[in-house]
Amino acid sequence: MKALIIIFLTLGIFGGAAFVTYKMFVQPQIALKKEKALPPPPPPPDPTVPEFNKCVAIRKGGKVVEARDAFYGFVERYPESSKIDDAKNYLGELNTDIMLSTMAAPEKQVYIVQKGDVITRVANRLKTTGELLVRSNNLQGPMLRIGQKLSISPGDFSLVISRKLDKVTVLNKGKFFKQYAILEWPPSHAKKPAGAKGAPAVKVMGKVTDKISWLNGGRVTFMEKGYMNSTHWVQINIPGCTLHSIAEENSTQKPPGGGIRLTPDALDELDAILAKGDPVTLE
Repeated sequence: MKALIIIFLTLGIFGGAAFVTYKMFVQPQIALKKEKALPPPPPPPDPTVPEFNKCVAIRKGGKVVEARDAFYGFVERYPESSKIDDAKNYLGELNTDIMLSTMAAPEKQVYIVQKGDVITRVANRLKTTGELLVRSNNLQGPMLRIGQKLSISPGDFSLVISRKLDKVTVLNKGKFFKQYAILEWPPSHAKKPAGAKGAPAVKVMGKVTDKISWLNGGRVTFMEKGYMNSTHWVQINIPGCTLHSIAEENSTQKPPGGGIRLTPDALDELDAILAKGDPVTLE
């Protein structure tokens, strides 16, 4: 009898200990493994998406200036939105649609051509580029007519070339204007920031030193026939940072020392917008 009691007590003690061990240590480990095996939970809905969709709806409605203003507001208010890159792409397209056309906009200045005016003189007077004057007014040649109305959007442009983002970003008066994807870096530049491991990349400051337009292997100016069909370089005095659109298979006309390749459309716009002396930051 005593032996049976001892056996039952032993079973009770060790069984209880085993149960406690299972509950305290084994079961939590099993639950943790199951939890790790589950797919990650979906991210919470982005509350900025409805605001982004409102901006898109304005754009689809054909209200270009209103859509631009709406996207500017979105970019400034929601820099961490999941839609921020899409919003910047829309905004960049709207900015160039307005600036590089005869489309009316509140910020545009109107100039009436006077006797003796030529494109370069008007461009200097309006503090813009001759290329932008030609593009934004759809001029087909260098001749101006007395009384002709020319419109121009004032600008104060700068560039940021980002190795981290693989983008060239245009700023106008310090505000986002448009961004362009970088298609190819020169061998002298890594895509990732340089510098010691874990240290921030050192910013390099420079400027636009020249703009070159090529047609059939020769240089042309914005006042010459064929300019609208030419290819462009934007020369920058940071080594390896001249902007061009020449792919590797057409390397005979690439900038000496290499450069940063963008699309031909990007260079068409940058050639019109940028001026010699505009500041550039490589980061």
